[in-house]
Amino acid sequence: MNHEMGLYPENFETVKSGQKRRKYRLYDEKRQNIRPGDTITFYNTESNKRVTVLVESLHIYGDFKTCYQDFWEEDFADRGITVEQLVQDTYRGWWSKEKEETYGCVVIKFKPL
Repeated sequence: MNHEMGLYPENFETVKSGQKRRKYRLYDEKRQNIRPGDTITFYNTESNKRVTVLVESLHIYGDFKTCYQDFWEEDFADRGITVEQLVQDTYRGWWSKEKEETYGCVVIKFKPL
């Protein structure tokens, strides 16, 4: 099955180049349908360019803090912020604490096709 997800331009380029191999999302109804072996077509929200990846695995968590901690060194350590700051940024810019408590989060590991 193929799924579609939007990405801001800077995130799109890191996925397209293969530099980024994981996405962190709310584990809502849309993401609960994703399975290993599925594909995701990411589209650039500004240019509508597209790239398709193969889902390798899903890592499901009850909260963003735990999922960020598990992949901190690989994905976030170079940002110059703490895990707590990243969690607060997530609440401010993406998903509320209430939604996190309802759905949890998922780390989608993928590889370019």
